[in-house]
Amino acid sequence: MTFLALLTKELRLRMRRERTIWVIIVYILLMGLLGWFFIGRFTDYNGFYNSNGLSDTGVSLYVLLSMVQLLLIVFITPAFTATTVNGEKERQTYDLLLCSRLSAFSLVSGKLAAGLMNALLLIAASVPLFSLVFFFGGISPGQVLSALVVYLATALVVGTFGLFCSTVFSRPAVSTAIAYMAGVIWLIIPLMGIAIDFIWASVRPASSPNQFPFILVWNPVEALISTYPTSYGGGLAVTLGHLKVAPWLLYTLLDVLATIVFFTLSTWTVKPGLPGNLLLWGRGEMRRGESETPAA
Repeated sequence: MTFLALLTKELRLRMRRERTIWVIIVYILLMGLLGWFFIGRFTDYNGFYNSNGLSDTGVSLYVLLSMVQLLLIVFITPAFTATTVNGEKERQTYDLLLCSRLSAFSLVSGKLAAGLMNALLLIAASVPLFSLVFFFGGISPGQVLSALVVYLATALVVGTFGLFCSTVFSRPAVSTAIAYMAGVIWLIIPLMGIAIDFIWASVRPASSPNQFPFILVWNPVEALISTYPTSYGGGLAVTLGHLKVAPWLLYTLLDVLATIVFFTLSTWTVKPGLPGNLLLWGRGEMRRGESETPAA
């Protein structure tokens, strides 16, 4: 079995499930209903928009939809990857993969690509909803593209961490719970960041330019907020020496580095006998040899 054969098998199994179709349908309905009810708040009983303006309505709608989609990506993606490896062990089909000519790299990359495909489908299915924002104005295509990069980076690192949990923990329920707990902790950090922002803004000189606290760089919520217009918290920059970099760019870079780390750890633990398991394997062999040695 090769990488393409494993990827094809995984995609066929996932796409033929009714759960996959219903997840996409419920996802789009939820996003569409939120947008519909939100737009209804800005109209009067005669069907005309109030004095807030179309551009303010468009920006507010974009902020709502983009934040909801980020939260859904963080909490839906682990369901696609956190049970890929230990699920095979639970179904007693993992030994067949070990007996094949599939390498550890191909096994992990195939499982990861198949799991992320579902998350990418959700992101692609929501693009038409975001295109409605351009009818109202207030959001540029560059801001939407930068938010899309944040979505892809978030899905990548969350999916890879879920796969790593699937290789470490033997029970799918445990690996899924750990992946979700990590996602919750990852999102709680902005609550601490609000207090840090308040304290930092109170001691900052009034003449100093707006900057972004470096401690909040690796957070999906703060990275997405940095893509918003200035009136909604965007426009800040992270100072690195003499350079000023957008926070969402540094966030994407950190996500790529974290993905490489989790992917490497997954390849070490996915198959027995690899460097990550040599110590445990050696201890097991020593104990087995001592038990088989006849007493003198």
